Amino acid sequence: MLKNNASARSVNSTRNAVFSLFCSFIALLASFVGRTVFVHYLAAEVLGLNGLFANLLTFLSLTELGIGSAINFALYRPLKEGDTEKVKSLMAVYKRFYILVGSAILTLGALLTPFLPILIKDLPQSVPLADIRVYYLLYVVNSAVSYFFTYKRSLIICDQREFISSLSIGVFRIVTVALQVLLLVTTGSFLWYLLAQIGCTLAENVTVSCIADRLYPFLREKGAKKLAREEDLTLRRNISALCFHKIGGAVVFSSDHIIISKFVGLVQTGLYSNYTLILSSVNTVLSQALTGMAASLGNLMAGSPDAYSEKILYHILFLNSWVYGFASACILGLCQPFIRLWVGQGYLLGDLTLILAVVSFYLTGMRRTVWLFKDAAGVFTQDRFKPLIEAAVNIAVSIPLAIRLGIPGVLTGTIFSTLSVSFWYEAQALFRARFGKGAGRYLLMQAKYLAFNAIVAALCFFLCSLVGSYSPGAFFLRLAICLAVPNLACLLCFRRSTDMAYFKLAFSSLFKKLLPRRKQKDKG
Repeated sequence: MLKNNASARSVNSTRNAVFSLFCSFIALLASFVGRTVFVHYLAAEVLGLNGLFANLLTFLSLTELGIGSAINFALYRPLKEGDTEKVKSLMAVYKRFYILVGSAILTLGALLTPFLPILIKDLPQSVPLADIRVYYLLYVVNSAVSYFFTYKRSLIICDQREFISSLSIGVFRIVTVALQVLLLVTTGSFLWYLLAQIGCTLAENVTVSCIADRLYPFLREKGAKKLAREEDLTLRRNISALCFHKIGGAVVFSSDHIIISKFVGLVQTGLYSNYTLILSSVNTVLSQALTGMAASLGNLMAGSPDAYSEKILYHILFLNSWVYGFASACILGLCQPFIRLWVGQGYLLGDLTLILAVVSFYLTGMRRTVWLFKDAAGVFTQDRFKPLIEAAVNIAVSIPLAIRLGIPGVLTGTIFSTLSVSFWYEAQALFRARFGKGAGRYLLMQAKYLAFNAIVAALCFFLCSLVGSYSPGAFFLRLAICLAVPNLACLLCFRRSTDMAYFKLAFSSLFKKLLPRRKQKDKG
């Protein structure tokens, strides 16, 4: 196992972030290639079914009930201390639970099949209901098979080796898309498309499982000890709390497509899924970079003073603001012309939908700092009822607004529930539990970053609108505007901040670690 000193944490965080960014970017490109072929070879209704089923499966994954985050937190200390026996005990619990999870998803998925017509406003004429049910069941199988192996992936990530997981995801994403594109072009069959996805999902998880067995030979040993009674009770309490988070989170983040399908229409669901592909792809790249620090944060918070941990939190919040503010400005300025060039004007939705989607994207991204620190600090029970309240508010507001306003109404409901419940409550829970104080300063910084990024994004949107033309050349001019304006604004406005100084020093230290080796070679 890796050494867990401060220097190792820095190296691990950087390596994990770089690999995660690179592999996520490759996976993003592959996804867009696959979606392009998908749009040209399959009907818009099938695109809508694809988006609907993906979100239904998120609800089915509720059976996981937060066991992953709870055991990941429990693994940080034994990994830090090299306690192999404790790791074996936790992984044995993890394995048993995830076999049950995979079986539960298969069972619940099959039971939901007869109710699919209820979730679709107008059943497509081009796709028979029997085929829709077969497609859905294949989605269920694809979701279930990953749970039989995923527990070993978590050990690799917690041991600050997330780059291994990121690399496997990137490689197999390319393989999956290449195979799916080949099958769509040669057969035009959505059935073969889904079967290829299942095969590649299984192959990727088996590969990661084999890598974990080689890195941690004790995983193949039998006779793991049972957890002590107090440890077992703590784990159960954390899982119970995370159950509420899982349910509420799934309702808020995965209900949009379901509500749109039910109250707006399947074709609109398909059009909106192109926007969500862009937003989720960018979010995956950015979150992977930040999640690459998660294991190192867990290691840090297992043995560092609260004051130092809080200081690091504000540095990461600044970085979070920069990357999500920059990404939001780019999406706002580039998304509409990109979709027009990518799949055609017929797949465009209104500017209001885009603006509200970007606002929701930004607010969710800015919560990521608190999420990282809550998981690293084991703050699970303090805000366990918050997700249920957020979910209730989201549904109560989204459905009537969806009936009146369509997709913008659904997005307005999501934004309202985020701001009125989650944004402040989960921060308050973290600061009270970990730092013994309120989250006033944190919320003030969030408001400051929101105002700054809103002005920058509006400026980018305005400047891009002046370009006018929708040619590829005009798109690259818009891209230049979106690359320059947010980053120059951030550098100018925050150049003297302690956060900027922290990251300058961090990057400078990394470069200095590389330079001595080169100098020694030159002297030799």
